[in-house]
Amino acid sequence: MTNFSRLASLFALILAVVVTFFAATPAFAVEPIKIARDDKALDLSGAVQIYRNQGENFQVSTAPGPDGIVRRIEVEANDARSSGDWAVFALANTTDQQLDRLIVAPHFRLVNSGIFWPDLGSTRIAAITPSEGFALDRQTSPDADVFRVTLNPGTVVTFIAELASPKLPQVYLWEPDSYKDSVNSYTLFRGIVIGISGLLALFLTILFVVKGTSMFPATAALAWAVLAYICVDFGFLNKIIEISPGNEQIWRAGTEVALAGTFVVFLFAYLNLNRWHGHFSYGALVWILGLLLIAGVAIVDPAVAAGIARISFAATALTGLGLIIFLGIRGYDRAIMLVPSWVMVLLWLCGSWMAITGMLDNDIAQPALGGGLILIILLIGFTVMQHAFAGGALHQGLFSDLERQALAVAGSGDIVWD
Repeated sequence: MTNFSRLASLFALILAVVVTFFAATPAFAVEPIKIARDDKALDLSGAVQIYRNQGENFQVSTAPGPDGIVRRIEVEANDARSSGDWAVFALANTTDQQLDRLIVAPHFRLVNSGIFWPDLGSTRIAAITPSEGFALDRQTSPDADVFRVTLNPGTVVTFIAELASPKLPQVYLWEPDSYKDSVNSYTLFRGIVIGISGLLALFLTILFVVKGTSMFPATAALAWAVLAYICVDFGFLNKIIEISPGNEQIWRAGTEVALAGTFVVFLFAYLNLNRWHGHFSYGALVWILGLLLIAGVAIVDPAVAAGIARISFAATALTGLGLIIFLGIRGYDRAIMLVPSWVMVLLWLCGSWMAITGMLDNDIAQPALGGGLILIILLIGFTVMQHAFAGGALHQGLFSDLERQALAVAGSGDIVWD
């Protein structure tokens, strides 16, 4: 009986130690990141510690200060968007000057967003509380959570971020002027891309008047879908209409579904697949109807709709590759002319896959892929215009019958007396 009591006491002691260990896990001190005066931008993503399901009250140990003392603080959630998840990081100003910095967490990041149930973006940080001083002031920004922080010389400050979503893809520490220059440069690039995309969509729509075959409205629809996708991806749609933070995911998923659907329509219309076999028409119809149903799902669950749209786009590209090879071997001129454009589509698809899976982790990947879509539409537009101006009504109307007869007589070498 005595041995049993000893074993029970030992088990209770071990259990108490384990419970105490797990309860004290959030109390581990965070390692501070040293900030220099010349640092323009620092990626804090790898140094941020995430604590899940901690509730509205969160306790954490601060980073050791200049005196080496680790303090324990408690933070209470003060935002209705709080998810019970918290992020902790620390900054150390090792200079003898006061430093002003911006903590930036973008709402959407294509890199590592995922294929199935992708992260379509949302508000990331509801509020940030420092270990000393008052809560940080939020700066106005339509596509990122931006907070301004002032670090006094020789101080070490721990920041507790109240997360508004389960994921925190990226956190940057920017020097204010450098961040402003970066935003301006991206704004210029995005404006150029959107302008070119809009002109292409308008021009391809006008081509439908020149020659009214199904190929031209299908191409124009694809161009408009690309324009809509880029407007949402670059945040331009927010400047035209007011979109609440919760509805941005619906718009993003809707444009991805539209892009996948119009891509199927273009492939079917350009290759004129119904002339080869009736089953192609049935297959394309079922595919498009399925995407229309997915567009309705985007209102309820945008992540599922976007994931299916991404898979559909990849499947369409691979199916198109097989059709181009099959029809090209048979000497179909349209399939042969589509080869350069489809090579660009496959390269863009490969780059997108590397980006959304995290293999290509770069800040310029997302705008570069947006520009790549414009190159694809540009190549497709050149290919389609060859059908519009070669052998069409415009080409036939360049010379009248009388002028043709005169040229024929002049070319015969005979002398004509009038």
